[in-house]
Amino acid sequence: MIATICTIRQLPQAFALGASITQYASKERNISFVIGLADKLEHLPGGFSSDYTIVPVSDFLRSDELDKLSAQYTPTEFAGACKPAFIQDVFRRFPDTDSVVYLDPGIAFFSELTPIWERLSKATILLTPYITGALPNIGNTGQTWPDEKFFQNLGLYSADFLAVRRSAETNKMLNWWQDRVQERAFVNFCEGLCTDQRWLMHVPIFFQDVAIVKEPNWHVALWNLPQRDLTDEGGQWQLKGSKAPLLFLNTKGLYNPDEGFFPHQNRLVVKNRPDVMRLLDTYRKTVGHYEDPTLKGVLPAYGQQPEPVVLRGWRFTTVKAMRAVTQFVDKVPLPVLR
Repeated sequence: MIATICTIRQLPQAFALGASITQYASKERNISFVIGLADKLEHLPGGFSSDYTIVPVSDFLRSDELDKLSAQYTPTEFAGACKPAFIQDVFRRFPDTDSVVYLDPGIAFFSELTPIWERLSKATILLTPYITGALPNIGNTGQTWPDEKFFQNLGLYSADFLAVRRSAETNKMLNWWQDRVQERAFVNFCEGLCTDQRWLMHVPIFFQDVAIVKEPNWHVALWNLPQRDLTDEGGQWQLKGSKAPLLFLNTKGLYNPDEGFFPHQNRLVVKNRPDVMRLLDTYRKTVGHYEDPTLKGVLPAYGQQPEPVVLRGWRFTTVKAMRAVTQFVDKVPLPVLR
């Protein structure tokens, strides 16, 4: 079973994910795809239809829980806070399912899913790290971003991918995770919080049979593309220098530059990467097949706190300068008057 959580606005991306699953699902394994809707079904436009099962969050969270989570979180934080309960609901709803792979709606597969099932057959939980090695500085400015320190704010592992096998250990982990996100799924780096995913860094220590997947063809994304070059070999995308086919790409921050945690990253210049540009062009065409103007205009029903505004251009430059002045003033020693 493969699952994702999204708002109504994100449904075209979720459908594109479903299409890639259908294309690359191995013939010997029957794969189903279920969408958790962090929204209200009644907000869907008239005549809307889906090839996939859609489960609204109201099906697995009580109304008082929804009201509380919605009041305290942004839409992004709210979706993350629903994730553990949604995965638990998938196991309950589909009792014959032996494993659940959670994927962000902006992910797309580019080769067969078999490696995921093979790795999960030998583990209870699969996680993928944001980075798998030291990050070099680019140029002489020392201002390359994100740096390794910033990833400590986010957590070591991306919550955009998570695979779990039905077991007592998985149930224990999901219960623990669900308890944490009820009150602590904010994006607040000063408090050591970052949605649902910051908690994942404890999972390999707290729970048994957790596998960390470091293969470079898994979870290729904005944050690791500077270290991963791709090449098209006869219609099959591969990691350059190896024969490993690209398994899946996370388009967060690529498809929509204002999405995710890296709006001001300067490690990857997309226009200088023909491989990335071609992949994004393919992805945009797939999403475009499912786009519906009526979906874009639907505001999220849950998550009443505003999303942070991404500043660009002179606004971003001005804010950086003002912060630098503030830091300078804070550090200026003042004479003591006696």
